[in-house]
Amino acid sequence: MNDRQCACCASTSMKSIAPYGAYDHVRCEECGYESFRSPAAAIAAHLYENDTDYCDDLTVASTHEDLILWHHRNAVEFLRSRYPSGNAAVLDVGCFNGFFVKKLLSLGFDAHGIDFNTRAVAYGQKALGLGPRVSSLSVDQCIARGKRFDVITLFEVLEHVPAVRPFLENVLKLLKDDGVIIISTPNNNMCWRPPLDYPPHHLSRFTIASLNACLSGLGMKSLYAAEQMSTYELVRHYLGTFFRAKDRSSLRGGEFKCERITTGLRRGMNRLRGTANLLLTPVDKGLHRLGIRYISQIIVAGR
Repeated sequence: MNDRQCACCASTSMKSIAPYGAYDHVRCEECGYESFRSPAAAIAAHLYENDTDYCDDLTVASTHEDLILWHHRNAVEFLRSRYPSGNAAVLDVGCFNGFFVKKLLSLGFDAHGIDFNTRAVAYGQKALGLGPRVSSLSVDQCIARGKRFDVITLFEVLEHVPAVRPFLENVLKLLKDDGVIIISTPNNNMCWRPPLDYPPHHLSRFTIASLNACLSGLGMKSLYAAEQMSTYELVRHYLGTFFRAKDRSSLRGGEFKCERITTGLRRGMNRLRGTANLLLTPVDKGLHRLGIRYISQIIVAGR
């Protein structure tokens, strides 16, 4: 695939946008996929493990349920409809501490997770009681073991990957012939762009069209897709910018200032998420009808 060919739809309509620091920035005019390219694009695991802001996610949730987001709930709804008795083996690629693995286990699924962040994995193994169900195995190591899964989930993972299509092609080797893959990413059509949606944290931006095109090119067919509108998440992320130090080299656009205060605020906001989203449902539905989106999107595909 050449530099001007889209990684998702394979068109040659990639156009340059103004660079972002040391990153070349290109956009596909056909499917809306965007890529930030740099010789040093990939973020090493130890940078995530040692990033204070990122690792705070281990402590700002009172329970694993506090980490369950819109895309996880959509996935659960789909899985319970497709596998009502829970008889499915699920692999969560990029599982962080395994909070979604724990959620699926509570619903009767045979769930496992992998993540290159050994600190998060160790937390999940011990604090969440997941043991060997979560590990730091790579996709290649999983393939070598020969186990295949009914379902593979990739929540907020693809935007971190420098080479999207080869990565997905490899992941699909772990999927059974009649299996499904569930992918969520930030929506490139979101109404406001938070600092975390830039390099080095995020290297790609997707639309439903670009995700569908990429999966179609790999022999998959879309079964379900949805775009989120969450006023709660929009307000939370916007207010969060006032508590961050501006730093383009940071994984999320700047570390939080006054860590003791912000950690307490984040923990409280996590606890309020469910109630806030419920109360704001009429607002979210109205904005969604107007074509306003924030922040995530999800697609489910099978062979």
